[in-house]
Amino acid sequence: MKPSWYLNRLRKMSAAEVLKRTREQIYINYSRIKYSNPAKCHYRRFSNGVSDIKFEPLPSAPVSRNWKHYRIYEFEFDLTRSLDWLFSDKGKQTQWPPCHFAGINYRPGNPYGDVRINWELNRLQFLPTMAVHYPELAIGILFDWLERNPYLHGPGYLASMEVALRWISIYWTACLLDNKMDSLMRKTLSGLAIASGNYIERRLSTHSSTGNHLIVEAVGLFWLGKALEFHGCGQWWMAKARQILNKQIIKQINADGSNQEQSFWYLGFVVDAVLHYMLLENPNKKTDALLKRTEKALEFINDMTLPNGTFPDYGDRDDGYIFRINNDYAESPFPGLLNTGAHFFNRPEWLRDGEMAMERLRFWHNDLSDNTAEFLPTPSLKKSSAPRLKVYPDGGMTLMQWGKGRLLFRHAPLGIDRTCGHGHADALSVIFYWDSKPVLIDLGSGQYNGDQAIRNYFRSTIAHNTVEIAGKSQAQISGPFMWQKPYKTELLDYGDSPVMFAKANHNGYLKDYSIFHTRMIEWADSHQISIHDFFSQTDKLPLRGAFHLGPCHSVKKEANNIYVDFKDFSLSLLFPANFLIETFYGSNNPFLGWRAAVYGKLEPTYSIIFSASRINNQKYIIRLNIAE
Repeated sequence: MKPSWYLNRLRKMSAAEVLKRTREQIYINYSRIKYSNPAKCHYRRFSNGVSDIKFEPLPSAPVSRNWKHYRIYEFEFDLTRSLDWLFSDKGKQTQWPPCHFAGINYRPGNPYGDVRINWELNRLQFLPTMAVHYPELAIGILFDWLERNPYLHGPGYLASMEVALRWISIYWTACLLDNKMDSLMRKTLSGLAIASGNYIERRLSTHSSTGNHLIVEAVGLFWLGKALEFHGCGQWWMAKARQILNKQIIKQINADGSNQEQSFWYLGFVVDAVLHYMLLENPNKKTDALLKRTEKALEFINDMTLPNGTFPDYGDRDDGYIFRINNDYAESPFPGLLNTGAHFFNRPEWLRDGEMAMERLRFWHNDLSDNTAEFLPTPSLKKSSAPRLKVYPDGGMTLMQWGKGRLLFRHAPLGIDRTCGHGHADALSVIFYWDSKPVLIDLGSGQYNGDQAIRNYFRSTIAHNTVEIAGKSQAQISGPFMWQKPYKTELLDYGDSPVMFAKANHNGYLKDYSIFHTRMIEWADSHQISIHDFFSQTDKLPLRGAFHLGPCHSVKKEANNIYVDFKDFSLSLLFPANFLIETFYGSNNPFLGWRAAVYGKLEPTYSIIFSASRINNQKYIIRLNIAE
């Protein structure tokens, strides 16, 4: 990383965090010397007299998969053959180093590729489902990983969250295969548990790194404590995990169910983690505050997720999950998550009846009959002839619905704490669906560790359905997961009479240009929406805005009108006469007209870019019309 990144990162830290990271770095350097020889890092040596781990009666259900052609992101693996745990997305000629993790360059610009792809393989999330039908294959893969990935060596130890996620997969598998494991495997797992718990405890993502990582690490630590419940370290880890979770769930999940990270995907990730905690926790140890906040988050996810699984893809997304029931990354995990939550909280209105969603429910709750579809009634998208509006004040969002239309207006802060790491500069953006089909979309995240120009584009203001001024985003990017000058937003007014509307502003351009941007969404007719943009002063500054379209058949421009054919309906956008209107589809120069429906995979989409050489009259109106 550039020296400026280190300087900016240091500015985000408190004195306590600097001290914590200094101690952590001292230990890392010490461990690099102590564990330099991989031959002396086998997990059995860490068992410390622990004869066996405790096995929990975890649920399962038969799952059919083609293990010879198993996909992880865009890559296919034959799980019946020896696996390359150092796999690099750059090809067979490139591998991640097998050395101590401190010697691995994984930052952007490294020679090995995107470490996130390798991490997904090493999370071993296919093992629990494999263990039901193919226990010998699952044991063989687990033994191979343990033998070829010594303690602290390889990319799988670069982040403590990866250690936590891997243990959840391994422990669930071990609990299902308890009677099939020999004494050697049991001793190895005991050593792995102790080594993993010590590692996670030393490298918890606290202070300015607090976010979904810390919650997942705590859940992993809790699962490690459960495995070693009859030993002192196990009791200590469970108590520490409870302390972290009871504090962080209340901090990171807002009272309205949204999350401070401002990423819908990572909200699901966190809720999935909490459900894993609840799966093993004693009922009398689950606090009311944690349960109520988790239930509220599931209510929010239910509100935002359409019956077909479509969800508002705001903020970062890397397609990672705690429990992956299938390897189709294009399949939305939120219906399955809602099914699990419906069972935990007895909320029948959350159930979704998709095949994979029901498969997850059966696997998680093996006390259910095969006829799981009758467990709960199936909800449908509520369509009302009257307008309906719901505000999420803590998360900074307003959900507006009318007939077949559904619009999310994001007047949200940038992200959590000082770094705002997973947030996108999307203040006052809109996401719109018609008849459950995405019309105006969020483009996704692209990828994290590859080309940083692409990473920065997907986080920028112009990559969202809002407006930038003077060619700058609403906040300043200062690293792959770091922002400077985060803006503030405010919901100014809203209502549903005489017309449905919501009005908000942000101050992202106030310091540099003395400009407030205010936007009002006015839904006066079920098939017509008006977007009013106001600016606090007239200036000579240029503005540029965007509308990014979901999958459609064609886009046609006539004067200051854009007509979009979605087959069953059409969208027209009417812009002010003085605006320059351009359309882009898979353009590389400039980089516009791309989306990432799956992490790391770019596909072309239509982007409508409107611009004006200066802000005139301080306001304008753009009208959206739907015709069926």
